[in-house]
Amino acid sequence: MIGIFIFGVVIAVWGICAVVKGRLPFISRYQSVKKISLHSRIEGGAVLCVGLIMAAQYFMLLQPVTILVIIFMICIVAFVLEIALKVL
Repeated sequence: MIGIFIFGVVIAVWGICAVVKGRLPFISRYQSVKKISLHSRIEGGAVLCVGLIMAAQYFMLLQPVTILVIIFMICIVAFVLEIALKVL
């Protein structure tokens, strides 16, 4: 259980770095992305939310299906934002 909390915190830190810097860590080239900083901030925000949900599971026990649905909804919102803002 503590491993999930630590993994969630690491993912949240990765998301914060992506939002602040405007570039995703560990990615050097972007293909078919028009607005790199906006893309990185949208994806970083999604990763930050997923990390916070995973870390929050340590304090409030959620069913695994609930967590999967929340993560899936975050991914869909990020994808819709990228299409709506014409990032891709």
